[in-house]
Amino acid sequence: MASPIILEVRNLSVPPFVRGEVSFTLREGERLGVYGHSGSGKTALLRALLGAIPCRGEVIWHVPRARVGYAAQRARLIPRATVFRQILWCAQLHEVSLSPHGSRVHELLEQWRLQERRQEPVHRLSAGEQARLELCCAMAIAPRLLVVDGLLEVLDEPGREAFWEEVDARCARREMALILATHSPREAEMTDRVLLLHEGRMLALDTPEHLRNLATGEQVRLHSVQARLKRGGEEVHLALQRLPSVEDALRTLLRQEGML
Repeated sequence: MASPIILEVRNLSVPPFVRGEVSFTLREGERLGVYGHSGSGKTALLRALLGAIPCRGEVIWHVPRARVGYAAQRARLIPRATVFRQILWCAQLHEVSLSPHGSRVHELLEQWRLQERRQEPVHRLSAGEQARLELCCAMAIAPRLLVVDGLLEVLDEPGREAFWEEVDARCARREMALILATHSPREAEMTDRVLLLHEGRMLALDTPEHLRNLATGEQVRLHSVQARLKRGGEEVHLALQRLPSVEDALRTLLRQEGML
């Protein structure tokens, strides 16, 4: 049985940033990646979905939009607020019950490695810490859908691992869905489906596996090496096959359309 629908997008365009018509359906527990280079229209698409900028077409929400957690490309934090107060303020703004004495806020601080910085003013945090705080605030108010715009590239490896561990667990339980905009093939391929966006046009929407099949990996031939086997020395030629990525799929589609 299919999961309930969270969001329907029909023939969406955001002039002048997204000129083509974008359509997709997002269901509970699904992770959708929006992949494209800088300037492809990823941020404009997300902001249009959230009602932050005008658009054409239909955006139909099946959950309250106010309960959607949004982690922006540039952290939207109050410089003089403490880390602790920033989280509580975000929850209050979205009418999410988050007690300053409850366990949830402390779980979030621990998860995002901000517990020791909880009384620190936001303006004293590093860029990576501010990105973690932005995600922390979004996760605090994302009972049904989390929208992330390009922040994972700022995180260190432990931060990315913590993010995917939490998201994968909640999506597997169908507690939450994810929309992730990224220019990282690695992050895009962590999702269930990837929407390829280029210069405001949707080129494809499919699983990472199907998209990778559109492109062929490049072969790199290595120098011959000597391997000593039990039956004696034998010259072995090795060929290294580079697995294609969603970036290869994007380039293949652009070549097919004469755009590359």
